[in-house]
Parts: sequence; structure tokens; C-alpha cells
Amino acid sequence: MPVVNAGQIRFRREMRPFQPFHLETRILTWSETHVVMKHRLASRTRDGSPIVNAIALVKAGLYDRAAKSYVPMGRLLDENGLAAEPPEATPEVQAFLHAEEALKRAA
Repeated sequence: MPVVNAGQIRFRREMRPFQPFHLETRILTWSETHVVMKHRLASRTRDGSPIVNAIALVKAGLYDRAAKSYVPMGRLLDENGLAAEPPEATPEVQAFLHAEEALKRAA
């Protein structure tokens, strides 16, 4: 079961109801049990120029209810035939994760 642990979104431009948009998702980095993704919502202005409407960072993992734990990222990579090391977190990702950790400790 996918679980979103943290999210931050910045709205940059208004979107009208029913306005077509494009969603781009990139995996930025991962830890032992979680992945950090960037979602980018983009549309077009009335003259057809591309515009970014919102950018979101999300920390999520797959939770195995039977095992009562998160599925390790190494297992997910192996099961998909991938061998990779996590990219180093950019300053924006580090700030996002630091803020998420501070909120978790404050609760």
C-alpha cells in the first residue's frame, strides 16, 4: 500500500477549472524505505506558451501490511531488474527532509 509521509507544494500560477495540464514526476533520491519525488504541473497560457502551475515534493514508501513494515527500496529495485544508487539529495530536497523530520519530532 503506497503511503505518503510528507508533502510540500508551491502553487505558482492559477489553473482554471477543467484547464488541461501535464503532470511530470521524477524520482529525486531515495533512502532505505522511502523515495522522494518531484511533481510538476504545467499547462499553457492563452497564447500557447508553456507555464509551470505548481511544483510539489513528496516523500513516500510502500507499506507491507502483512510484514508491518515498509518495503526496502533495494527489494523494489531488484524486483524491477534495476541496479542503482540513490542520487545525492539536492539542497532543496535536504531542506524538505529536514523540515519533515523537525515536524515529526515536534508532534
